[in-house]
Amino acid sequence: MKKRVQNGKRSAPSGAAEVPPAEETSETMIKHLQMVLGRIEGRRVSRAEVEAMLLRQRSMGETAPTGDTGARSNEHPP
Repeated sequence: MKKRVQNGKRSAPSGAAEVPPAEETSETMIKHLQMVLGRIEGRRVSRAEVEAMLLRQRSMGETAPTGDTGARSNEHPP
């Protein structure tokens, strides 16, 4: 019985966590990237530079097809 109560507490959503609007998340992410890139490069990185870097990036979901399908991989294992 005690275990069931504890598991129920874990799965219950807490009302304290609120999701910020998309604009705030984007602004927060850009500021975070500015800070991280500045530390990596050892200089101040402008917002325009961060936005230019983001525009150059390809989407993670867009990958070139390799030509190998699951069936072909099973026929010719590595």
